[in-house]
Amino acid sequence: MAEEAPPREPPAAPTGPPTPPVAEPPDQPESSADQIPVSTRVRKLAEAIGPTTLATALLVYFGYVATRARYQYFGVPLDMTGLSNQDLMLQGLEVVYVPAALMFLGILACVGIHALVRWLLARDTGSDASADRALLAYLIILVGVLLIARALIGMFVADSDTSVVIGATPLSLAIGPAAVAYGVWVYAQQRGRPLLSQRLARNGALAAVGLFVAGLFWASTQLAWAYGTGRGEEDASRLVDRPEVVVDTKDPIDGLPTGVTETPLDAKGKDAGAYHHRYAGFRLLLSSGGRLFLVTPDWVLGRDRTVVLPYGDDIRVQLLPQP
Repeated sequence: MAEEAPPREPPAAPTGPPTPPVAEPPDQPESSADQIPVSTRVRKLAEAIGPTTLATALLVYFGYVATRARYQYFGVPLDMTGLSNQDLMLQGLEVVYVPAALMFLGILACVGIHALVRWLLARDTGSDASADRALLAYLIILVGVLLIARALIGMFVADSDTSVVIGATPLSLAIGPAAVAYGVWVYAQQRGRPLLSQRLARNGALAAVGLFVAGLFWASTQLAWAYGTGRGEEDASRLVDRPEVVVDTKDPIDGLPTGVTETPLDAKGKDAGAYHHRYAGFRLLLSSGGRLFLVTPDWVLGRDRTVVLPYGDDIRVQLLPQP
């Protein structure tokens, strides 16, 4: 007969109260808006504005700046000319060539510098290489800080002792913060871990991008103004080659510029009673907005002035081409 197995002893009761399970805090992922990189945000903004709209607005703006400087050289306010947006856009076409070329050359330079930095970061990971990468980051940050200082001097300490080279201050404003941000990124790559939090790094990158765009826009505006002034100087040097404008008027013109001659018209001619004065020697600077803007062939800045005659039945205009 088989022996019965001894009964199992019940498990010992716990001596203390049961410990409740510790609930782990749920992960709180960042919102989708916080996870969008800076490049994606910039691209979405460009798509929202539209490339055609943006290009048209830039052409009108740069054409406005250049044309305003061009005719202001002759003392003519642009608002007085009555030029349309289409005219300003056509004027802006010849202005954007140099800024566009410089911008694309700058992009190529940035790509080359970034490729060189990536190659240096991918080299040996020894102590000497780590020190070299840290030194590279420090140099980039130092250049950025110096450029920011140059931009601040140009904006707030602009006097006779400060250099006013065209584009120096806005380009320093554009490149300085970008160089500092890039140097921080290089240092973080050297350390192997981010130097700043994700939110702080993203806000800094957005600020650097904003200053970069503002600086480029400012530099382009200065270049457009300088271009327009140069066109005005070129126009003044070539006025003698333009067709001569002969104006017949009913009433005399007071204060004739140097080089313009007045001839009384024969009262017995076919135009008797209509036009009594003829003025020869003018050159046409601009015809727009129902007005004629007339200058003399030897027009000199600071000495001569621009004569403005409105279109109407009281004047008659003849154009004489120059040989």
